[in-house]
Amino acid sequence: MTKHETIELKPEAVWQDELAGYTLRNASLGSNDEICLLLANSVPELIDGSFPQSKTTEFIDYKVILFSDGVKTIIPIPRQPWNYHYIQLLGEDQLLLVCARAIKYENGEVDENARIFDTKGNFVRSFCLGDGIEQISASADKKIWTGYFDEGVFGNYGWDDPIGKHGLINWTEFGEVIYTYEQPDKHFIMDCFALNVLSNKEIWFTCGLWDSQIGNRRNGKTTYYMNEEVPNYLSAFAVAGDYLLSDDKARNDGVFHLAERTDAAYHKVNELKFINSAGNQICPVFVSGRGSKLLLQSEYESYSFDLAVYKNKQLPIEDS
Repeated sequence: MTKHETIELKPEAVWQDELAGYTLRNASLGSNDEICLLLANSVPELIDGSFPQSKTTEFIDYKVILFSDGVKTIIPIPRQPWNYHYIQLLGEDQLLLVCARAIKYENGEVDENARIFDTKGNFVRSFCLGDGIEQISASADKKIWTGYFDEGVFGNYGWDDPIGKHGLINWTEFGEVIYTYEQPDKHFIMDCFALNVLSNKEIWFTCGLWDSQIGNRRNGKTTYYMNEEVPNYLSAFAVAGDYLLSDDKARNDGVFHLAERTDAAYHKVNELKFINSAGNQICPVFVSGRGSKLLLQSEYESYSFDLAVYKNKQLPIEDS
């Protein structure tokens, strides 16, 4: 019988005032545990009700919030004609904002959907990371990892030879390709649902065409594990030793799945539910994984959970 455990978390930060007049667009965990939030004063409508815009017809005012060691830093990035979906801290002095979609036009031009700013909000440079970006994460040394969803892998938006066909790519901070995933038949990436970058020398990612797998690339060598009882449609996970903790994007009910690796497969051993001090369940709108830590971003609060710390503690378990 699956165990069910309830854990109380206290917020790292509360953002009610900062969100006034803005919509939370993304939340990510930086390489040094920084909380990074992307806010926008408007959200573009979907094309035909299904497809996100890349460039926008009206300017959008964005705001980036960085939170580290108890200090909040707010960076306005006004009047942008781009529909940003992702925020990453690039080193200590730059911000990376990325649009999930990028069009390739008939004249060969492409949307440069990666836009870099300094920490004062000044534009620095741009380049194209391809269409159909599902996941993005930057390492401490400013290397960028991108994972793609199916339209990015197989081509859409004018891409006959899509950049995202590799499923997973490593880039320099200037948009130069360092490494492209080999797309082996048995471990093909059709949708890179989740990505966990510990450093540029070690990353974890989801893969598999007809089954769900977890890949671990370390020092240039990739090892694969069957993902037999972890949700197929996860958006983030944390790793600590033989344990993996993931969300469940399909259910989206705030329940997290703890799995243990035995031999070459992960098997679920527990379900975790997080509550706040009032006893209300935390149902995050964004989850970001970095090493053993998860950022759980609700509408107004940021929570964090460290799987490595959890492993070393005897916490009460409530069976249900």
